[in-house]
This record gives sequence, C-alpha cells and structure tokens, in this order.
Amino acid sequence: MEKKILWGITAILILVLWIKTNPFQDEDEKTKKETSSAQAEYDATEDEKSYFESHPIQTQTPDFQEISDVKARKKAFFEYLSPFAKEKNALILEDRKRLDALMDKPEKLSTQDIEWISKLRKDNKLKVLETYSRKDLQALMLRLDIIPTSLVLAQAANESAWGTSRFATEGNNYFGQWCFRKGCGLVPESRSSGADHEVRKFHDARESVFAYIDNLNTNAAYKTLRQTRADLRQRGKVVTGLALAQGLQHYSQRGQAYVQEIISLINYNKLWRFNRVQANNE
Repeated sequence: MEKKILWGITAILILVLWIKTNPFQDEDEKTKKETSSAQAEYDATEDEKSYFESHPIQTQTPDFQEISDVKARKKAFFEYLSPFAKEKNALILEDRKRLDALMDKPEKLSTQDIEWISKLRKDNKLKVLETYSRKDLQALMLRLDIIPTSLVLAQAANESAWGTSRFATEGNNYFGQWCFRKGCGLVPESRSSGADHEVRKFHDARESVFAYIDNLNTNAAYKTLRQTRADLRQRGKVVTGLALAQGLQHYSQRGQAYVQEIISLINYNKLWRFNRVQANNE
C-alpha cells in the first residue's frame, strides 16, 4: 500500500513538472516570444548620438494623413525616408571599407586599430577582445553591412501604414520597434494583459531608421538575413531587399505571410529603383 501511495505521489509530481515545462507550448505564445526577441530595444550608439547632434535634419516631416492622393502620398513617403536609409548605409560602408583594409593583417593591428575594432564590436553586440584574429574580423564584417533601401521602405510602409499610424505620427516610429522600460514609448491599445512592452518613441524618423537597421544587423533573430547577405557578397551579387526579405520570418507573428507581404510591396512599388543610386550597389 505504501509503495502504491509513493508511486502515486511521484506520478503527480512528474505531471506537475511536465505542465510547468510545457513541452507543447502554444504556438501563438511561442511566436509572441520570438517576435518580442526580434523587436528587442536597441539604443543609439555614442557615435550615432554624436552624429545626430552634428547633422541636424533639415527637412520637415510631411503630414501623410493630409495627402489624400495615394500616388502623391507614396511619393512623399519614399522621398522623405529614403535619404535616411542611404545616410545610414553610407556610414556603414565607410566603416566596412576600413575594416576590409585590416582583414589581411590582423597580426599587425595598431593600438588605435584595436580600439576602433573593439568599439565596433561592442556596438554590434559582439564580445570585445584584447587581440583579434581574421575570424574575429570576419564575424564583425558579417554584421557591418547595408540594409537595402528597398527593404527599409517596404517595411516602413507596412509597419507605419504609410506614415499615418499613431506610432509614426506621435512617436516617429516607422518600424514598430518595441521597448521595455515603463514610459519609453507609447502603450499599444491592443496590448494583452500582463504584457509590458511599449512601442518606442524616437526624436525623429531618422533615429527610427537607424535603430531599425542596427536591429537587423545585430539581433539573433535575423542571423539568416545576415548570412544571405554575406553569401551574396561572396558570390559578387548585388544585395537586394527581395533576397533579404526571406530572413524576416521573426519580425512579425505572421511569419512567412509577413515576408510575402514585404516582397509584394517591393515588387508592386518597384522599390528596387531606390537601390540604384546607393553606393556599392546597395
């Protein structure tokens, strides 16, 4: 009898532990956690903050809601945001060019070179080391690269409803980026009970674009996107928004359906035309 009771207690304990670990986690909850991770908050680096201060924006934000003509609204939207994407990509390409020059001589890096590389690795969420091998520089190069303007514009249009969403008009947030400090942004009206995220507020649209590109370049959720980009580089191919869009499965809870929507936006609006004027075949 005692053995039967003991076995019964043991079975109950095992069942309780099994429920807590939840091996068959609800797919919606799993997707929400993946999306939350993919939207992780990314603060501007010190270099970016200095750049923003020394390069104030001269253009005024259009009132997209007041532009009733669809073609005119799209034109204004693209013309307003595309310079910010090109601006960020140009800065990345400058650093990439300098890093590329150091790739073949890691054993001859100067103290100044090491300090510069350390700063870049920290900014790109990589471990800072005392010395660097070619492999370490390659890991940095994988993250230090452009996001095509076509992809930037497609996601901005999708996430901000062409600049008319509450998060865009009140928070300069064109990509739905989240933050997790109370008061750091705008509370979504549809936020579920128990959730603590907010939609981050930015000083201006440019900061939103820079943060979005930094997120894609550093977040573990977009490792596939970065590898696709590196493979294109290695084969001497142009880095396109259509190719990188396949790595956005975790950007939205809608997964592959979201990816197809971004691809459709790029194709329908012929957004690849904005890549032609980007340096280095962006």
